[in-house]
Amino acid sequence: MKQYKTLISQLDNLVDAKHLDEVKKVIEHLTKINTVKVELLRTIEIASVYKQICTVLHDEFKISNYKITYIVNNLSTIKWENGDKIVSPYLFLYNVSELGMIEIVMENKDFIPFEKVYLDSFLDEIANVLYIKYVLRELHSSAFIDHVTQLKNRQSFDEDMKEFIPLALREKMNLAVVIVNIDRFRAVNDEHGRNFGDKFLKLYADVIRTNIRSSDIAVRFGGGEFLILLINVSDEEKTLELAQSLKDELNEAYLISPYDDEFKKTVCMGVSMFPQDSSDINEVIRKAEIALSEAQHNGRDRIVRFEEPDGGIDFF
Repeated sequence: MKQYKTLISQLDNLVDAKHLDEVKKVIEHLTKINTVKVELLRTIEIASVYKQICTVLHDEFKISNYKITYIVNNLSTIKWENGDKIVSPYLFLYNVSELGMIEIVMENKDFIPFEKVYLDSFLDEIANVLYIKYVLRELHSSAFIDHVTQLKNRQSFDEDMKEFIPLALREKMNLAVVIVNIDRFRAVNDEHGRNFGDKFLKLYADVIRTNIRSSDIAVRFGGGEFLILLINVSDEEKTLELAQSLKDELNEAYLISPYDDEFKKTVCMGVSMFPQDSSDINEVIRKAEIALSEAQHNGRDRIVRFEEPDGGIDFF
């Protein structure tokens, strides 16, 4: 809002009074569009996203009847419908890839040129946000699932990132990679057998799944190692807070062992940030693994945030 007021004050000196009100109106509407986009991206539940869209279309454009369709490989899926049958349709198409698009159909109210530009700009942002939401949902429904933990496996994650990372770069998303390794996990199988070890992995997967947001992604990387991709994290400090909270929960999780005692383990974590540490997700993962190695080298039950060699390594 401060930027908006600053821009208006600058325009007062550049634009004649006749057109200043029109320019101010354009900036005001663009600000609204950006605000709505940010709120939609922060909203986790897709049904809440649609309700927010419904509210804005009604309040800003007096539109109550509309339909949103996702088309992939010529297969149409209606994602949301609101209101009655659309008699005089206004069609908006948003191409998301060579194979897919989002189609929004609504009442045609004979918009004046400015209203149509404003509406199209708003629909463009809506479609873009919905595409991001659809991609995230598809990431969670991949066929490549680890049979022990029911989390995604590494092959699935690598394939998903080929589509998701370009989207994250385009939308300037902040992501965090947290790699979790169970301290001395091999000893679990050696002491209690592989079946008990699998149950322990499933327990940890359940704890991870419970303590991250539905938009975040958890992956079984193999052995006693998990990867967590945090989507749209606010900053590094918040990431480390989430990692610490998760570590505490994992350290408290237990199973009753064959010897009738509470069996617990501690974990080490390595943390790296995208795109701060790299715009290549594989490089971000590598740096998180370096941080994890530092944590393991310096003892159990630690979190390490990756830092470049000349900056040292931060321990938590």
